[in-house]
Amino acid sequence: MLLVRYLSLMNADRPHRGLLAVLLLAVLAMVSSATQAAGAAITDDQVQLESSEAALETRIVQAVIALDELRVERSELTVDIETITAAIEGNADAMEQLALQQQSAIRQRAQVAIELFMNGDPAAEAFSAELQGLEGGPSPLQNSEALQSVVEASATRAAELGAEIRALANEVTGSVESREAASQQLSIVDSALLEVQAQLDNDRAEITQVTADLEWYRDSSGRSPITGRDNVHGNDRPALAVKIDNVPRARPQSGVNQADLVFVELVEGQQTRLAAVFHSQEVPVVGPVRSMRTTDVKLLQMLTQPLFANSGGNSRTTQIVNSSPLVNIGHATSAGGAYYRINSRPAPHNLFSSTAALRNRDGNRAGIPGDILTIRRPGTELTNTSAAATGVDVDYGNTSVAYTWNGSGWARSQDGRQFVDTAGVRVAPETVIVQFTRYGVSPADASSPEAISTGSGTAWIFTEGRLIQGTWNKPKARNVTTYKDADGKEIALLPGRVWIELPRPGRATHR
Repeated sequence: MLLVRYLSLMNADRPHRGLLAVLLLAVLAMVSSATQAAGAAITDDQVQLESSEAALETRIVQAVIALDELRVERSELTVDIETITAAIEGNADAMEQLALQQQSAIRQRAQVAIELFMNGDPAAEAFSAELQGLEGGPSPLQNSEALQSVVEASATRAAELGAEIRALANEVTGSVESREAASQQLSIVDSALLEVQAQLDNDRAEITQVTADLEWYRDSSGRSPITGRDNVHGNDRPALAVKIDNVPRARPQSGVNQADLVFVELVEGQQTRLAAVFHSQEVPVVGPVRSMRTTDVKLLQMLTQPLFANSGGNSRTTQIVNSSPLVNIGHATSAGGAYYRINSRPAPHNLFSSTAALRNRDGNRAGIPGDILTIRRPGTELTNTSAAATGVDVDYGNTSVAYTWNGSGWARSQDGRQFVDTAGVRVAPETVIVQFTRYGVSPADASSPEAISTGSGTAWIFTEGRLIQGTWNKPKARNVTTYKDADGKEIALLPGRVWIELPRPGRATHR
């Protein structure tokens, strides 16, 4: 409305103002749409960021042009006001001089009357009455030609001066009105300057954020596609998934704190087993390694032909795994030499290996993973709809899990005890995802549940001390699982380790 008022007051004799009108209206008309685009700056979609950056650059250029035009307009208005003020003052001085001249003419006529009266002229009385007639009454002066001439000349001059005074008065009135209009216009221009400058400052701050986001995403060659953290080993190598035992006699485990991503699967007996994914870190000891399940086939395909370490499986499970994109480097395969058993634990909870030894069994069969999760730049704010949370409790039946926010991660407990690795370090990933999952029956073992990891369902994402309630979606086994909030917006996580719990629907409680 401010600029509409401003434009309505513009004078048509200034041709640049038409351009200014277009620019100003364009700048402010773009505020809503461009801000909305830039409001999505923190996202994994580099194309969207580049679009936002381009829109902001255009807005900034237009705002700078508009500011220049407004400043020119302000300068012109200031000159106009100064010129009008000078004219008003000049006319006022002229009116004062004319008034003095008018008074002089009247005094001249009065002096004539006084002289005639002093000399006893019989016409003096009539002349005095005529002087009174200058106020508007009829002139009674009829006799003296000399006095009549003086009176007429003085009256004519007084009338002329009166007309000049009235003309100047009208001119001053018009000038005052013009100055008032120019002052109002100047006030609107000043307000428009402040408005456009404020928008320009906001856009510049916003484009700084967007540019920083883009630089972070473009410089992704050294960051893990799973955690978003620096990957000193490079991203041109496959992901390694290791099946790790998780029953009481298998704990504490080795290597779980170095895994980039850990899936917690429901297995027979309402127990759980871990599928730990390694990509950005190597560990000298990992285990205890346990057997694979048919759940792993569809769950891990999104890692693009990952190396799959396990202690073996029944014939049907082995057949299913070997027919899948997973690269089986289990203990029962030709890669068996990469494993060893320790005497301090009872079998079958004593099989271990190292990530380096397992990778050496690749045989150039595995693929390179793409981005698994949507990661946003460190230092940026969470933009998804969320609520403060202190933790979550997950029930698998014979296994209970709890996570509690400790200020930097989600400290894990299992069956009422702190969940630590063999070094005594408690597991506390930066992000925990509770992906409610339906289970069917494994085609390889009727007693073994198989997670249905394709399709969609409810998901709770715990990050930064907050809970995002949303959904998960994975159309096909090879697709990456996507997570969106209740508003349908993709969830962007800070870099860090992620643990994904896969309980049945309704088997978790957040707090």
